[in-house]
Amino acid sequence: MRERPSAPDGGAPDLRRSDPMCRVCQKRPEIPDERSGRCEACVKAGRMALRFRLAPGPGGAGLRVKAGEISPRALRQKWLSQLQAYGSQPQPRPHLGLHEAELVVAKDHLETIRVAADLAGQVPAVLEALRQAAARTDASW
Repeated sequence: MRERPSAPDGGAPDLRRSDPMCRVCQKRPEIPDERSGRCEACVKAGRMALRFRLAPGPGGAGLRVKAGEISPRALRQKWLSQLQAYGSQPQPRPHLGLHEAELVVAKDHLETIRVAADLAGQVPAVLEALRQAAARTDASW
């Protein structure tokens, strides 16, 4: 573990890990040249985190997916049926940015959905936005 330098005002040094952590499990350091920011264990298991940025829906009602790491067509082809059948509650996670949600997938299986802390109170709207995005037939966002 590398130690970060002390604060400019002479405060105590920051002892948190400075190595980037795995985007999927948030437990182990990521592999330096791995393009998806995953650790060795997640790569071997085929786990990935697919992030989506949400925005207010048309007319200000509900939410919609504004951008994502995969296209709407790919989301539809691979994850539509699993999103429709998803019955668990998405978990709020502090590492996600403002208005972000992510699907944690392992090979061809949807494991869980995570949401940003600001969306924790809007869980049904987040799930509906992801399901509507998966139903789109567009090639791009």
